[in-house]
Amino acid sequence: MNPSTTRVLSRPDAVNVAHVVDRCRVLGPRERFVVWVQGCPLRCPECHNPSFQPFTDNVWLSPDRLADRALATSGIEGVTYVGGEPFSQARALAALSRRVRSAGLSVMVFSGFTLSELRSGAVPFAGDLLDAADLLMDGRYEHGMPTAKPWRGSDNQRLVSLSDRYAAEVDAWNRPVGQTFELRLSSDGALEVLGIPPEDFRQAGTNAFKGKEMRDG
Repeated sequence: MNPSTTRVLSRPDAVNVAHVVDRCRVLGPRERFVVWVQGCPLRCPECHNPSFQPFTDNVWLSPDRLADRALATSGIEGVTYVGGEPFSQARALAALSRRVRSAGLSVMVFSGFTLSELRSGAVPFAGDLLDAADLLMDGRYEHGMPTAKPWRGSDNQRLVSLSDRYAAEVDAWNRPVGQTFELRLSSDGALEVLGIPPEDFRQAGTNAFKGKEMRDG
C-alpha cells in the first residue's frame, strides 16, 4: 500500500465536512443522515466527487455537533459517511458513530479501501471505525465497471455486514436489483445528484445545468 493512503487529517477531534444532507434514501438502507467528508488519498479516475478529494480545510465540526444534528432529525434509520475518504478521518467518525449508535441509529461507511486493507493496520484508527459501524461499502471506484447493484458506483464494490443489524439483508443488497437516485436544487443554486444516476442522465444533466454546480454523492 502506498504510504500516502494512510494519511490522517490533523484534527482527530473533529470531522472535516464537505457536505451534509439531513435526509436521503439512496445511500444506504431506508432514510439516512449523510455526511460527505473532505479529503481522499486514493484519487480514483473519474471520481464522482473530485472536489472532495483535496486535503483542504472545509468546515470542521465536532462529533458531538454532528451527532446532535443527526439525532434531531426525526424518523431516520441511520447515518452514512461518504467522501472523500471517511477512513482518513476514522478516529473522529468513530466517536460520532458510537454516539449515534447508542441512540439506536445505524452507521454505514463508504470507502475506497477494501476491508482487508482496513484490517491490515495500515490505515490509522480504521479498526475503531469498523467496530462502530454496521455496514461497509468497500473498494475503489472503477469507471469501466457499471453496476445495477444498489448504492455503489462500480460493480467491484462490495457491501459487507459489520454487525448483526443488517446481516439478513446484505445478500439481497449485493444483487443487481437496480439503482435509484435523488435530484435536488439546493438553496445556493447547486444541482445535487444523490446516489448514482445513469451515465446518459449525467451527461444530459451536465449540459442542461451548465453554469450551475453539480454535486454527486
